[in-house]
Amino acid sequence: MSTFHVKQIETHIRSLYEAELWAPGIGDVANLSRLLAYHAVQLVLGTADDAERLVDITDGELDEGIDAVGVDPAAKVVVLVQSKWRQDGTGSMKQGDVLKFLQGVKSMLGMRGGDKPAHASDETRAAVSALLTTPGAKIRIVTATTASEPLAAPVKAPIEELLGQLDDLEDTEPLAAHVHLAQAEFFRSIAERPRTSISLDVQMLDWGKGAEPHRIFYGRVSAVDIATWFADHGSDLFADNIRVVIPRSDINDGILQTVKDAPQLFAYYNNGITMLAETITVGLGGTLNRDVGYFTLTGASVVNGAQTVSTLGAAKGTDFEQNLGQAFVLVRCIEVPKGQDGLAQQITRFANTQNEVSSQDFAFLDKEQHRLVRELHVLGYEYILRSAEIPRSKATQRVIDLRQAAVALACASGIGHAVLAKREVSRLFTDQSVYRALFNPRTDPVRLSHAVMIVRNVDEILDYASQHFDGVRAGIAVHGRRVIAHLIMRNLGDKVLNNPDTDFSGVLKNVRSQARKYVDVLADVFPSNAYPGNVFKNQKRVAELVTLVAKS
Repeated sequence: MSTFHVKQIETHIRSLYEAELWAPGIGDVANLSRLLAYHAVQLVLGTADDAERLVDITDGELDEGIDAVGVDPAAKVVVLVQSKWRQDGTGSMKQGDVLKFLQGVKSMLGMRGGDKPAHASDETRAAVSALLTTPGAKIRIVTATTASEPLAAPVKAPIEELLGQLDDLEDTEPLAAHVHLAQAEFFRSIAERPRTSISLDVQMLDWGKGAEPHRIFYGRVSAVDIATWFADHGSDLFADNIRVVIPRSDINDGILQTVKDAPQLFAYYNNGITMLAETITVGLGGTLNRDVGYFTLTGASVVNGAQTVSTLGAAKGTDFEQNLGQAFVLVRCIEVPKGQDGLAQQITRFANTQNEVSSQDFAFLDKEQHRLVRELHVLGYEYILRSAEIPRSKATQRVIDLRQAAVALACASGIGHAVLAKREVSRLFTDQSVYRALFNPRTDPVRLSHAVMIVRNVDEILDYASQHFDGVRAGIAVHGRRVIAHLIMRNLGDKVLNNPDTDFSGVLKNVRSQARKYVDVLADVFPSNAYPGNVFKNQKRVAELVTLVAKS
């Protein structure tokens, strides 16, 4: 690679961003570094136009090594970039620059060792904080440069060390990854080759169709055929899907279990597959009746149902492969001709973001929940059981929803339940032993309402604190609030929580001061180079922290 390639990269990013992002008075190299950082975010997140996406160029004297931050709520990804523009295209990135960058990353993520605040807007900080509390969120640490050499081993070592600290939570998908974009990667992105075009022959049973405003065909397809698609084309099938294949998930396990135990019921249990194709041709045999239709999909892509397709593919070669012949999948195929990329993106987006029945919705069938509705009503509260239900009360402080109740009762219970409310709140409903420990005939509506008020006040004060703290104190304010609520309620005891005559306004004033105090105490004993988002999901590590807090 050479200065020729650097010049091509410069021409490309100037054409894309110069009019909007060029800053006067700082020189060409500094500006090109800014544009490179912005372009790196776009390459990592993809170029889809998303109104919710936030990209903040933070390059400057006070940037603490972070030159750009990208937040994509739809993809659940935070991107943190350091960029270095090398006009001659030689060398690589320096260790000192990368170490400074990693300190800024730690500060942004709320880790000890990064207590000096990284330069970013309040909006960016709030967006990062909100996304990192979302289940399934991912962090991408990006080094971007027009230099041609790879990162030297001493430069990569601290990056790998930080990744180890961020991904030290067992039995979970990796939280963080490092992406190095050097001269070669940027040059290739200028003329990136189009994705492989896939053609599929599809046999569809009991099929139907629609023509306006766009052609659509739908029906039942054999699981054998779908498994063969994956065997033949692999992940190329999902080129337009916002999700690829999740290696381990409860969804995949459930799909596989249905193939094993009840293949004939697969179409009833599974949500089906949505496919796009540039052209859909109907075979002559399919025009005679609607029992069997034969279709050819050109430029085909699975935009919803990647887990179904890949899991059926994984069943090939197993002891229960023959069960695929008894299973059928509901498939819909939509024709989106070339040049209608906006339509394809909209279909992909909405096919993956429609409301789903969550595990907590099934609690509506529990008679104990309806008992609590009645008893909380007597206490002056409206208790909402269904996620889409609109409260009648205009006094929001007197409305409690099921999820709030579960989290609050978990925090009022043992430390294990408080950690679970942070790590995997859905298990408060799916794990029946946990659910029954929280919701049973002895569940007291007074205790529930008091616990909810305490958690709300802890959240409110720590929401404020997380925006004004830096480093590990900010991280604890974001990620440690369930444990803090537990500690406060443990100190109050059942005599306060269960007593309907308690002056709770006085209790709540003390809760707010206690919450901030616990942030400071936890920060004093917090382990070095540990990511709070992981620590507060680990019961053993939380128990060790609580012991240290008690001693202090």
